Amino acid sequence: MSLAVNVSIRYPDVPVLERPARARADGFTVVESWWPFPTAGPAAAEVDAFCSSVTDAGVELIAMNLFGGDMAAGERGIVGDRPAEFADSLAVGLEIGRRLGARMHNTLVGRGPVSDVAVERLAEACATAAAQGSVLLIEPLSAMADYPVLTTNDAFALVERVGVGAGVLADLYHLAVNGEDVDAAIAARGAEFTHAQIADAPGRGAPGTGSLPLARWLRSLRAVGYEGWVALEHVPAAGEH
Repeated sequence: MSLAVNVSIRYPDVPVLERPARARADGFTVVESWWPFPTAGPAAAEVDAFCSSVTDAGVELIAMNLFGGDMAAGERGIVGDRPAEFADSLAVGLEIGRRLGARMHNTLVGRGPVSDVAVERLAEACATAAAQGSVLLIEPLSAMADYPVLTTNDAFALVERVGVGAGVLADLYHLAVNGEDVDAAIAARGAEFTHAQIADAPGRGAPGTGSLPLARWLRSLRAVGYEGWVALEHVPAAGEH
């Protein structure tokens, strides 16, 4: 396992196009990002500028979220109810993946029950991603009681409904906050995780700032055969930028 850093949460006060360079200055060579644009269908110049910010910084982008709607307003995905925007986001995300080598795209599925229409749309999107060697990630989230994916079992169940081109993103912070037995989840299905993220709790701070046994969980992941990336997806400490 190797460490990456999520530039969106780690450098919230830095302009989007400066975040990859800040990560490189902090010693990271591999990064991931939330959706870096204000809309689902950014202009070509916006896409070019984002790609240049990554390549100019000399870092590798391994994963990027697709557009999740108005996150500040509480939206967590648009798959089921905004198909045109979802299609735009998918096309842009996969283009960036082709240009930068990122093969994982976290896809929030929307609050409330996942409809058959949403599953069908996800399946089609996953097939499109798989055709270019990419995967759409399904992630359990915390702090959203009506989000339909809260546990690893929820995530794997949806992945199985969707089919080829879908994988599970296990954020150990979200799982722990949701009350899941993380040790049991890793023992049962850790080898099947496509991607993993960590932060400490309470507070979603850096490892070591809270009470979660992150070092033990990472050792357990390695022991069960997980060979993917582990991304630091935590808020900066006070005074950090």
